[in-house]
Amino acid sequence: MTRRKLRTQIKTIRAYTVRLSDDELQELDKLFNNYGRCRDLLYGQLCGINHMADVENWRGPRDRIRQHEGKIKQARKAVRSWKKAYAENKTQNMKVPDSGTVRLARQKLLNEQFHIQGRHVTEAVKEVCMNLNSMWTNLGLKLKKIVQANESLAKEERQYLNYVFTASYYWQLILQGRENEAESSKESKYPVLRAALTKDQLRHCFGYIRRLTRKHKPYPHSSAARCMLYDEIMWKVIQKDGADHLDIMTAVSGKRKQLKLTGPFCYANKKKRGDVQLILDRDKKRLEVHRAIKAAVHDLHKSKKKKVGMDKGLATLLSCSSGHEYGFNFSQLVNAEAERINRRNTNRNEYIQAAKELRHELSALQAKLAIKHSAKTEWRLRNRIGSLERRISRLEERHLGSKLYHRQHARKQCNMERIMNMSIRKMLLTEKPDVLVKEDLSFTKEKAANRYEAKVRRKLSSWSKGTLDDRIEYLCDCLGIRTVDVNPAYTSQFCPNCGARFSERKGTHHELTVCPNCGEMNANTAAAVNILRRADDKNITLYTPYKKVEKILEDRYANKQSVMA
Repeated sequence: MTRRKLRTQIKTIRAYTVRLSDDELQELDKLFNNYGRCRDLLYGQLCGINHMADVENWRGPRDRIRQHEGKIKQARKAVRSWKKAYAENKTQNMKVPDSGTVRLARQKLLNEQFHIQGRHVTEAVKEVCMNLNSMWTNLGLKLKKIVQANESLAKEERQYLNYVFTASYYWQLILQGRENEAESSKESKYPVLRAALTKDQLRHCFGYIRRLTRKHKPYPHSSAARCMLYDEIMWKVIQKDGADHLDIMTAVSGKRKQLKLTGPFCYANKKKRGDVQLILDRDKKRLEVHRAIKAAVHDLHKSKKKKVGMDKGLATLLSCSSGHEYGFNFSQLVNAEAERINRRNTNRNEYIQAAKELRHELSALQAKLAIKHSAKTEWRLRNRIGSLERRISRLEERHLGSKLYHRQHARKQCNMERIMNMSIRKMLLTEKPDVLVKEDLSFTKEKAANRYEAKVRRKLSSWSKGTLDDRIEYLCDCLGIRTVDVNPAYTSQFCPNCGARFSERKGTHHELTVCPNCGEMNANTAAAVNILRRADDKNITLYTPYKKVEKILEDRYANKQSVMA
């Protein structure tokens, strides 16, 4: 009898050190800042289109850096040998180093430039390549959605574009203008898809790919030097004085740092420890250890396939097609946080404007000081500049600080995420679905800005719909539940029973609706039923434009009425 293999899922395990002393915090802060500067340099070198295929495997960029640094070491050795021979008057039969070798010998290695060890540089290359590879993959998925929503494209053009956005090799050649140099392989579909297009269609696709990439490509950088990647040689957990201590590599060769952990960390005692991510929390003065492990995924139950539709909302967080709702009064938390931030920003605007005016006057005086003046005029300008700098400093210190602002917002956001997790877990354990059908609410800020008033936009921005969707997918994956995203257009505006458009919305949060044929019903659960049915709807796909969705629903109702008549 064969044993069934368990499905696994990546899960992050965290550990924390005790409060760091001032000397330890200062040493780690310097190390993290230097590592961040090295990472920023690598981002600038590798984030362009010329390195799209390179970042798929981080060992390629690492080997090129090592090769270049090997040439620097050879050049240094040649220059040192020449200088030694010159000092001993033994340069008669010795070749003089050329200017290129001398210039190369003057260059610094990356670990010398940023005062870190070579392994830190290797981990920075690995981290940058993994992040850039994820960036290109996410960009390809985003552009595929834009292509699906573009009705002016032919079927052959859409298939070609979808393939290119998943193949970095061909995508890179098109962006570089070298599309005719593409080499085809037996497993590649590219030659067949390209042969199906005419010359005009092909030229249009090339220009369309370049325009979309140029418009939507992000430019990543590490805004805060607060995290580092460590491989299994750079860290370990040791037992000392009856407690677990984190032993890590420092910036000095041969010197290691031992930091006491708040509790036992059993995931470090494996044969293969793997990579960890260290995060320096400067506010709490501690070091966090994040390690990814493989955890078993358990099925919730083994009954017949059960589909459940789910509608996301503000007033009630989750509404299911079964008629049950979870996360009541969630909008109170969102509204309170949105209004609190609005009041806080309104009070700060007076000081922000004052500081802006002072900075404008300061820059004008500094530009005026650059011109030659008499001693008396120059003294007056410098005196005024000093006064403005002190006033700006007082404003920033007493009125424009951000530590309390961000700490309060993080606390409120953590409370909202706690309510989200509780509601999602309760829904999954109560409904016990095999397939969860949910709406895709990845709408952009531009659409929200055009459709809603300022007060509603504040609520939508405070509502962490991205966090909600991530937690739903994560918890569903843990329980072996498959998730399906459907088109959210008009799910809450048409009756799930007869197909008529709702004539009226009632209630404080429009939670009740009136159908001209079926009467009053719950708008959220009605939307959940529509979402469930849309999973099997072949006419309304995830990328069908909302205007076309409206026309399809109205035509269905009109045809149904004509048949009944």
